[in-house]
Amino acid sequence: MNRISGGQFAALLLVSDAFTLICISGGVSLITTAAFLAGIFLQLAMAIPAVKYYNSGGSLKYAPKPFLWFYLGYILLWGGLLFVMIWNTADELSIPSQNFPVIPEKLLLSGLIALVCLYVSSPGVRPLSRAAVVSAALGAVCIGIVIIGAIPRFSVDNLNNTYNSEGFFHELAKGFVLSGGLGSFIVYLGYTKTSPMKCTIGYFIGKAVLYTAVTVTVSAVAGGIMKAADFPVITAAEISQPFSTQRIDSLFLIVFAILAVFAISVQTEAAAWIIGVLFPDFTRFRSTFTLILMICAAFLLSGAEPYNLLYAAAVPTALFIVPLIMSRIRRKGEG
Repeated sequence: MNRISGGQFAALLLVSDAFTLICISGGVSLITTAAFLAGIFLQLAMAIPAVKYYNSGGSLKYAPKPFLWFYLGYILLWGGLLFVMIWNTADELSIPSQNFPVIPEKLLLSGLIALVCLYVSSPGVRPLSRAAVVSAALGAVCIGIVIIGAIPRFSVDNLNNTYNSEGFFHELAKGFVLSGGLGSFIVYLGYTKTSPMKCTIGYFIGKAVLYTAVTVTVSAVAGGIMKAADFPVITAAEISQPFSTQRIDSLFLIVFAILAVFAISVQTEAAAWIIGVLFPDFTRFRSTFTLILMICAAFLLSGAEPYNLLYAAAVPTALFIVPLIMSRIRRKGEG
């Protein structure tokens, strides 16, 4: 198994987090920030069994097959939801598709993204992780530019608006739904060459900083028009125009496309690895097969409630319950 550094591990996961934040719908306020931070703290605590499992020499490769099937299904469904997010935000970002009227828009976008994902994920996890670092750095620069450009438009009155959120526990559940990439967290934690605990803490600290910076900025800039904004992060980016001679929309669209590709590529590589463990003879076209399954899942999930509590419940199951059971089974086996 190829090994990756703690920074590469964090970049793989934070790219997905940044993409889902861009696609977030509904109100955003300081209540959202508080709920998201509380959720991140809970997720860090829930990750301890997984950390202990890997620290004790455990490997997901030798875990009972029902657990591998669970993680495979979870990651495939999350990849499908990422495609749904792309479809939902395509109109908001004016992604052109009129030049191919014969092909349905959703299928066209999915196919183009899948082709790029195949190119990105095919070399393996180490090249993907190195590219993810560059992608994460580009995303960080873009977010920084948006925040700096938004500072003159900050409004304390907007920050004081709490009607933009549907309550603390609803926002807490929303934060868990947006954390669907934690299924791949379990997979990639086994790739790290440094301490699993250090990697875990570093990732969740980065996630807390990312979520806080984005949600506070969105609340301060777009709080007054939140009810009219389908995608508040995109709206805040459109309001923030830091360049006097050039609109930021083009840069934001480029970064959106890059983050979308890497977010799906990260899930593709994780799911393809599990498929390889479950079916050792399946050595070719695993990534292609994985992407096809994700697109099929996207069509099944399209139109469903985006913040379903079942999605939120899957996070503690994948992050805490299953690793805890795996650890106990492993200890019994050694006893």
